[in-house]
Amino acid sequence: MKIRPWPLAVLTICLTMFPGPGARAGLVTENIAGRNALLYVPAHLPPSGERALVVVLHGGLGNAQRIESKRSEVALNMDAIAEADGFLVAYLNGTKVARLLADDKEGWNAGGGCCGLPAVNNVDDVAYIEGAVARLGAEYGIDPQRVFGIGHSNGAMMTQRLLCETTLFAAGIAISGPLNLPVSRCPQARGRRVLAIHGSADRNVPVDGGRGALSVSKVAYRSEEDSRQVFISSGGSYDLLILDGVPHWLNEIDGAVRKNEGLSIQQKAARYFGLDR
Repeated sequence: MKIRPWPLAVLTICLTMFPGPGARAGLVTENIAGRNALLYVPAHLPPSGERALVVVLHGGLGNAQRIESKRSEVALNMDAIAEADGFLVAYLNGTKVARLLADDKEGWNAGGGCCGLPAVNNVDDVAYIEGAVARLGAEYGIDPQRVFGIGHSNGAMMTQRLLCETTLFAAGIAISGPLNLPVSRCPQARGRRVLAIHGSADRNVPVDGGRGALSVSKVAYRSEEDSRQVFISSGGSYDLLILDGVPHWLNEIDGAVRKNEGLSIQQKAARYFGLDR
């Protein structure tokens, strides 16, 4: 029996829809510079070189594994929306946040003394995250112009730091965490977009700045308005959504966004990044 070759059009569709070499579908663990990164790869993706990546940064005392397994910061779990809309998600890990806590209680050096051991030890999380994205980008065919960031609390502050100091993210969403760098200008903010979401009743990281009554880190934070002014004056955009009566915690913020807009945090993020279909 003669076997006919597949038509070119069929081959093109297959190569476009399926992950292909270096992009195994499902959850993949990558060890990058001694830290485990969890990567969610949807079954259907654009061609290599045109793929988008969302980088998820956990809050203080959290970690990537807890988000991925939906044990905490559940609204940062982007797997389902990534599968529906065809983009990759990287859940990155910070480093141990306090000597007396377990190793899996992690944080980021977001600047301004925040937070814990990563700040005390001056961990270069900016370089780490840039390196992680470069590694994943090369391996999985990611378009460097289609990399986005989202984080909560300490992870939100780290997201804002990256938008201020690097060109890594085209846009970012910062939930319950301002830019905490002691700067009046952001050298790389021109053309970058920030959506900041913050509850007015946040007693951990107050929306108006200062030391929160429930703060674990005891850091005096900058205000969201401060952050907005810095990004605007640096040529970026900063959309600030303040949720009336909502506290620090991500579940309550997600609930308020769902009630007000009929969207989950994940759906709102995909729409803000221009990744929703």
